[in-house]
Amino acid sequence: MLKRPVSVALSCWFLVIGSLSALVSAFLGRHDPAMQAWMTDGVIPAGAQYAILLFSQGITLVAALAMLQRQRGARTVYLVWGVIDIAFCLATLPVRMNVLPGALMFAVICAFLYSPKANAWFSPRKAANDACMTPA
Repeated sequence: MLKRPVSVALSCWFLVIGSLSALVSAFLGRHDPAMQAWMTDGVIPAGAQYAILLFSQGITLVAALAMLQRQRGARTVYLVWGVIDIAFCLATLPVRMNVLPGALMFAVICAFLYSPKANAWFSPRKAANDACMTPA
């Protein structure tokens, strides 16, 4: 059986810790006047922004945990939702440069999650081939 690639483990744990910290930060900062002032500059009301944040971080958290359990479809969920999220942010945020760091990190994580070693680890065919090639 293939061992989980280090790049996949690091990426998934980064996503888990990042999602949890974003959820805690959003919860603790929901009454912060500076945060509310920044959110009023956007096109979307602050309440809707919080709901979108919670939904987005929830998807990321569940996808990362599923990827740690070798669920192949979780990579696709993370990729598709990430592209939708970045496009949504570019359409609604007043300062588009704020999207750049997150978009770059997303690209790096996707590169790790779709590397040849990661593809081999997520592939059920490769895992079955490994099992057949073990000496009896």
